[in-house]
Amino acid sequence: MRKIVSLAAIAALVAPILAGCAAQNGGMREHQGAAIGAGTGAVGGAVVGGLLGGRRGAVAGGLLGALAGGLVGNYHDQQEKNLADTRRAYTEYTPAKGTRLKIERVRTTPTSAVPGDTVEIQLTYAVLTPREDVMVPVRENREILFNGVKVGEASVDIEREGGTWRSVVPITLPQNARPGNYRVVASVETRGGGKDIEEITFRVHR
Repeated sequence: MRKIVSLAAIAALVAPILAGCAAQNGGMREHQGAAIGAGTGAVGGAVVGGLLGGRRGAVAGGLLGALAGGLVGNYHDQQEKNLADTRRAYTEYTPAKGTRLKIERVRTTPTSAVPGDTVEIQLTYAVLTPREDVMVPVRENREILFNGVKVGEASVDIEREGGTWRSVVPITLPQNARPGNYRVVASVETRGGGKDIEEITFRVHR
C-alpha cells in the first residue's frame, strides 16, 4: 500500500526519501527510510515515504510546542506471533468476524526522562484475519499531548499479515523540553476492521 502525504510547506522536509531496510533474522527491523525530522512549529512538519517491512507505506509526523526541536527517529517493527498463535489468545474471535485489530500493550521506555534523552514509544497489537493469506492495511498513530495540547504525532501506514506485531517510534527530547507529564494516545485502525485506542504517560524532569 502506498500512502502519499502532502504538506503545505514543502520546505519543512528534513530528510530524503529512502528505502527502508529490514533485517532478515527475525529481530526488530529498522526502517531507515522512515525517519521523521525535527519539529518545525507544526505537527506534520516532515514527511518521509519509504519501504516499511518490504511493503509500501509512508510515515508522517512532527513535534512542536513543548517538544519543538526534538527528533522522531527511525521506525522499528517485529512480528512477535504468527496468526495461529495470536488466534489462540483470542478465543472469542472467529473468521466470520472478519478482520479485527486489538492493542495489547503501549509502553514508553523509559517512563521518566530528562531533556536530551530518547523515549521509545512501543505499540504491540494483534491483527486477526479470517485467513493467513490476507494482507491488511493498518494505520498506526501515536499522538503526544502536554497539558491537553498536542505537541507531537507519528503516523505510519503499513500492510500487515495476521499475527501479533510490535513497533517502536523513538523520540529524542530537545534540551529545552518542558518538564511535566506527557500523555501518549496510541491507536490502530483498518478499513472495515474498526479502531482500537490505548494511552500511557511518561514524565520529563530536570
